[in-house]
Parts: sequence; structure tokens; C-alpha cells
Amino acid sequence: MLLRRRTFLALSLLLLAGCRQSTTHELTILHFNDFHDRLLPDADGRGGVAHLATLLKRERAAASASLTLHAGDLVQGTPVSTLFEGLPDYEIANSLGIDVNCLGNHEFDYGWWRIRDFMQIANFPTVGANAVDASGNRLVNPPYVIRDAGGMRVAVIGALLEDILNSTTLDRLGPYHAAPTVETLRPIVAEAKQRADMVIVLAHLERTEAESILRALPDVSVVVIGHEHTPAKPLEVDGRFVVHAEGYGREVGRLVLRYDTATRRITSHEWTALPVDDSEYPADPGVQAQVDRWEAKVSAVVDVPIGSSTKKLSRPEVKELMERAMQDRFPSDLAFTNVSGVRDTLPEGQLLARHVWNVMPFDNRVVIAEVPGDQLMTLEDPSRPVKVAGTAKLDPKRTYRLVTTDFMASSWRDRGSKFRVTDQGVLLRDVLIDWIKQKKAIP
Repeated sequence: MLLRRRTFLALSLLLLAGCRQSTTHELTILHFNDFHDRLLPDADGRGGVAHLATLLKRERAAASASLTLHAGDLVQGTPVSTLFEGLPDYEIANSLGIDVNCLGNHEFDYGWWRIRDFMQIANFPTVGANAVDASGNRLVNPPYVIRDAGGMRVAVIGALLEDILNSTTLDRLGPYHAAPTVETLRPIVAEAKQRADMVIVLAHLERTEAESILRALPDVSVVVIGHEHTPAKPLEVDGRFVVHAEGYGREVGRLVLRYDTATRRITSHEWTALPVDDSEYPADPGVQAQVDRWEAKVSAVVDVPIGSSTKKLSRPEVKELMERAMQDRFPSDLAFTNVSGVRDTLPEGQLLARHVWNVMPFDNRVVIAEVPGDQLMTLEDPSRPVKVAGTAKLDPKRTYRLVTTDFMASSWRDRGSKFRVTDQGVLLRDVLIDWIKQKKAIP
């Protein structure tokens, strides 16, 4: 009788221990961001959507449970997106196994109405809590989704950077704006907490905004972000994390978590940056076929020699070339374009029109702005605190001719500046291509 009691007690203890262990679950979060239509590998053999597809498949197969998240800006970066306004990117992304996506600022580049077309094409949800109109109606719904993974219910809530006006213009935003992030998320996080074991925020915003979410909303375990293209290590706040990967499809972040659903705490974590190396990850044949089909549609336009470069040119150097090209074609007192609008470098050697399309994928038009000196002194690049006129001596009473882009002029006027703007009827991309053709060799 005593033996039976001891056996029963031992079994009970083992069962109880098993129950305790069952509250801890493992989940792998695979995340990438700011893909920007980089369908092909770059000059370093990194990236390319078909190689990215292979990496993601391998990682999902190796994980006990996983979620694949993209943190905004699938579109805008190379000729396929520019010529077909982002639609091919969402079509191809259907082959990547994305569980949840969120909006980025560049999803607005073809106008807010185009986002609804993206949603019709995508076989994955795009979440967004704070892209709203004046009445609070959301541009995309739902604000969050719940996914079952690793024996848990995981809520993924979408958010967009508050200061979106620094990244796009009012005409592209239309009736929408980004409501204050933390205050918008607060009731949604509270609701999601009641329905899920873990809460993740998937957002396109600055790293400082993501940190604010963790500090203000302790029920958020992880914030996966995009918008910042450069690689960085995770940021930790009280055992919770902000993560993001290098942009342009060059890297996938892998966050392996052990999570206790009883305490709602991450008990261990390991984050690894996985380079998308095309020598290690062969192209997925099905995805490559899609890429080839779309690239064939643009090759005749962009794979055309236009000149050569005696050296590789950095983004700031490309910005200076653009300004020289504009000023040579349109005589003016000064020229300006934003360095954040330069999306690639130019290689040494032969230059194709494709190279210029990659550095300037936007359909930005060249304009002449007639700006009074006192206003010119105050104008800044909206994406960073850089004065347009630099240290030049300006007469506050004189009106200056500034050659720039319609994007820059609209951004300044959206912020209250008032001056005359004349469209010159040509895209900055075409001005730079023509200028290189004339020069034959640059810089």
C-alpha cells in the first residue's frame, strides 16, 4: 500500500513538472524589411528574392515553430517596381511564405489608393493600427492578426512611423496620416493581450520610436521594425527586444525565443543576422521564373549602355552628380536634392541606364523654385537636419533660382513654405542619364 502511494506521488510530481514545462514554448521569428524591389542579387552577390526564398524555406524547415514577418517597404527601388508601380513585388512576395506584413512609407509612393491594389494581390495580411483618416478610419484592416505558432497564440500588431510626412508628401498620403504610435497601440495591445499569449508589434518606424513602444507598453514582448536599412544588434528593454535586419533583401534576422506563457516573459533568446549569400542559397526555381518574367519586361529600357565611371561612386557623390547634372541643364543659383533619395551607388566601369534607375527609382520631376533669400536660409532636407544653402552667404531680400525636384518642393510647401515652382517637364533620372551620355565618362 505504501509503495502504491509512493508510486502515485512520484507520478503526480512528474506530471506536475511536465505541466510546468509545458508553459515554456520555443518560437523562431524570421524577419526582413525594406526589400525595395531588389529582385536580383547585388554586385557583392547578396540578396535577390529567389535566393531569399531559399533561405526562408530552409530556416522554416529547421525551426520547431516559426513566423515570417516583413516590416514594410516591399516596393520602390528598381525598374520593375517603378514601371509597374509595385504590383510585381506583392505578386512575387506571395512565394516567400510571409505570415504578416506591415505598411512602409514607400507603399505610398504610387499614391495611397495603390495600397488597396497591393492588398488585393497579397495572399498574406498587412496589418496597420495607426494609418488613419481624420475620422479614425484605418487605411488597412485589421490592426492586428493572431497566429498559432509553437503551441502559442501570437498577436502581431502593425504600426507606421509617426512623422511620415518626412518621407512622403500630402498628395500621396491623401486623407491619411499616422496617428501617435504609443497612444494608438495602447488599447489595441490591451485587447490583443486578452486574446493571445504573446504580443508582437511589427512596425515601419525609427529605432527610437520602437524603444518608446517597449518602455510604454510592457505587454509588448518584441518590436520588429523596418525603415532603417543598416544592420544593428537587438535593443533590449527589461527582457524585451527591438530587432531589425539590413535592408534590400541582403539579410534576414532570426530571433529564437523561449517564452513562458504563464509569466508572459521571454526566458531566453538568440538573435542572428543571416546574410542572403547567393553562393550559399541557390535561387528558388519557381521564384526565379517570376523574376525573369518581370525583368524581361524592363530589360530593353534599362539594360542599355550610357557611359562609364572611372571609380565607384558613393551615395553622397551620386547626389553631387545629380545636382551638377540639374544645374548644367537648368541654369540656376544653386541645386539641391536629398541624399536619402539616392538609393544606390554607381559602379566603376560601364554604366547602364539600369544603374541610374537603381540610384533614382522615384519618378521625381525637376523643378525651378524661386525662393526668397530669407526662406532659403531656413530650408532643410526633410529627412535629416541639413540646410539646403549650406554656409553660402545669402541676401534675405533677393529671390534665388533653386533647381530641385518636385518631391523636395512639395515637402517644403507641405511644411508652410511659400514660393513659385515651375515644372521643367523632365524626370531627374532622365536628366542624369542624358548628362552621363554627354560626358561619356564620369565623374
